[in-house]
Amino acid sequence: MKAGKSLSASRHQSGLALVTVLLIVALVGTLQVFLAEQQHLLIRRIANQNAAEAGFQYAQGVTAWGARVLQDDPDRGVDHWDEDWARFGKPPEPVLENEDSFSLDTSSQQEDEEPAVIDFGFDGLEFEIIDLQGRYNLNNLADKNQNYVRDQKTIFINLLEILEVGEFEDREALVGALVDWLDENDMRSPNGGVESGDYQIKDTPYYAADQNLTTVGELRFVKGFNDEIITRLRPYVTVLPVTNARININTTSTEVLAALSSVPVTDLGSVESFLAERENEAFLGFQAGDIQRARDAIIGASAVRKVPI
Repeated sequence: MKAGKSLSASRHQSGLALVTVLLIVALVGTLQVFLAEQQHLLIRRIANQNAAEAGFQYAQGVTAWGARVLQDDPDRGVDHWDEDWARFGKPPEPVLENEDSFSLDTSSQQEDEEPAVIDFGFDGLEFEIIDLQGRYNLNNLADKNQNYVRDQKTIFINLLEILEVGEFEDREALVGALVDWLDENDMRSPNGGVESGDYQIKDTPYYAADQNLTTVGELRFVKGFNDEIITRLRPYVTVLPVTNARININTTSTEVLAALSSVPVTDLGSVESFLAERENEAFLGFQAGDIQRARDAIIGASAVRKVPI
């Protein structure tokens, strides 16, 4: 009997030892998986930090480079698309040789040197300089002069119509909501004005900014401006820190220039013809005498009382 009990106890102890070993192996395996996962996350975190830091340094370098290009601009009184700053970040256009030409002068038949480029080590880094005065400044609607704001409302409504954003009532509501977002009072604009009280009843309540826009993306907080409308507006609008920004006709688009009208625009043909002069090789920017021709071009698209260029 004693021998049987001893054998049973030995087997019981062996079973406990086996379970303990299996438990330890499971714990070690779990710990290894946990440590491997943490190491993987650490590696990814460091890689992301390195990529973010590299991106920041690239942005800093390109910004400094762009500032140098602007600093070297020989004529700061006129900005147009044929200047060096406008070609910043764009590869040089290839020079097409005339295959039918023939010359006995072999001294000129030399290999062209490769243009100097900066190799950042990877593809996909795009950069350029854009003249924001070629776009409509949304902060013009925040001016203190109500007569000026009335003219700016007309311009923005014209731009919305040219871009085929909604119906007339929708465009008026968008402009009214944006004016109320910018002004400092709590009075609703007619035809769709929206103030802080209307935003306070949302699921996530907030106040109207009552100050100038800082980014175009801020429009998503203004009633009526959805992603589709903002995407359509982005190439034509900007948010400069002034309320009386004028349009540079040397860099503006047909849509923005045509919108500088006191009545809706129906035909962009005359404006397109006027701006097409910028494509001439000898174009060095419109001069003061061309402002009247710009007005005439807009008049050709609509009946104009005043063009604030």
